[in-house]
Amino acid sequence: MKSNWKQTKVPDETYVLLGVENIDQNAFGAINGCEAASLLEGLHFVDKAKEFDYPSFLKTMPIDPDGNPNQAFGGSAFFDTPGKLEAIFIKPLIEWGSHFGHLSNLSGLKLAALSDIIRTGKPILVYVSIGFRPFSKEKFSFGEELTNNHAVILDGFSEHFVHLSDPIDGRYWLKKNKFEEIYKVRKWAVAIS
Repeated sequence: MKSNWKQTKVPDETYVLLGVENIDQNAFGAINGCEAASLLEGLHFVDKAKEFDYPSFLKTMPIDPDGNPNQAFGGSAFFDTPGKLEAIFIKPLIEWGSHFGHLSNLSGLKLAALSDIIRTGKPILVYVSIGFRPFSKEKFSFGEELTNNHAVILDGFSEHFVHLSDPIDGRYWLKKNKFEEIYKVRKWAVAIS
């Protein structure tokens, strides 16, 4: 479902924009495949993993049989599995992505620091929520965890906006305060080079 809070028009202020491609995860039926789509977008931008299209890249994603996203992807990219959290968290994502390019854990950094990294030409995979709606929590076999997880590429910014390549909602500008409200919950980010 597309959202109506995004802005596709360039803001009327000076901006930096890398122009990372967009992969529509839903066009491939991968309703839970945001991390893979975002990672591949970033890798392609830095001229890595070019031999992979999205379906073939999904096949390389490590899957945890117990559904624990702290170990690998928990569940299926193509359907929801009761009791499993369909996500891959930052540590296993970096381990997986490092087979294809150089990934740096930027977790804990504020948006200003992330903007400085974008200025150097590196796209950043960030963990946010679908539609920038609030997170909820559920209990799983590995513990309580946030749900409504989503991963997007942060590839631009201006004084009042950030630019994202979102595997569900496409490319758009979003007000910084809206982005930061959700980003600050985890502050999980990964530079791709």
